[in-house]
Amino acid sequence: MELLLIDDHPLFRKALCRTLWELAEDLHVHEAATIAEALDILDGSVMMDLVLYDWRLPDGGGLRGLMAICQLLPSTPVVVVSANEDPDVIATALSAGARGYIPKSASTEVINSALQLVLQGETYVPSATLGHRSVTPLPRGDLLTARQAEVLFLLAEGYANKRIAYALGIAEATVRAHVSDILHGLQVGNRTEAVVRARRLGLLHLPSTAGT
Repeated sequence: MELLLIDDHPLFRKALCRTLWELAEDLHVHEAATIAEALDILDGSVMMDLVLYDWRLPDGGGLRGLMAICQLLPSTPVVVVSANEDPDVIATALSAGARGYIPKSASTEVINSALQLVLQGETYVPSATLGHRSVTPLPRGDLLTARQAEVLFLLAEGYANKRIAYALGIAEATVRAHVSDILHGLQVGNRTEAVVRARRLGLLHLPSTAGT
């Protein structure tokens, strides 16, 4: 059994590995501290049976990293193992393709049971999420385009539409269209909610081409 563990905390990886040995007798754990390291491992053409993914990683992580892994390994179950127990984040991760979400506060018994359930083809949903909100599938592909990510970042910085247009060299009407698409993509009703949701989902990273 080939398993990819993506987590930037060496001590947690070591502790989790001790738990994982109960999953299979012939278990090979590949460890990565970042998305970049994980992609390097996957470039080696190793077929993974299971991926464990930390929501917060030094080079991004969050929803974008999760969707990237799920798209790269469409037939491999990906389980988020994270200290973030926000029910909204949990539901969003499951919507984006995760086959389970295990809080790092979970006991060894819960972790083992959850992973066994996932390996049997089921989805593990922690009790904290049940009844919080429905799990609506998010659109496949990147949640936001590169330009929308730039607009979102500037929204979080408090820029008005006119200032965003000037910073990015685009028309103000184009900015309004991007904002509308962002609200739709994040499933929120206004700019403030969009920024709050984006922070929770780990989407607010400085785009390399964003203006000042």
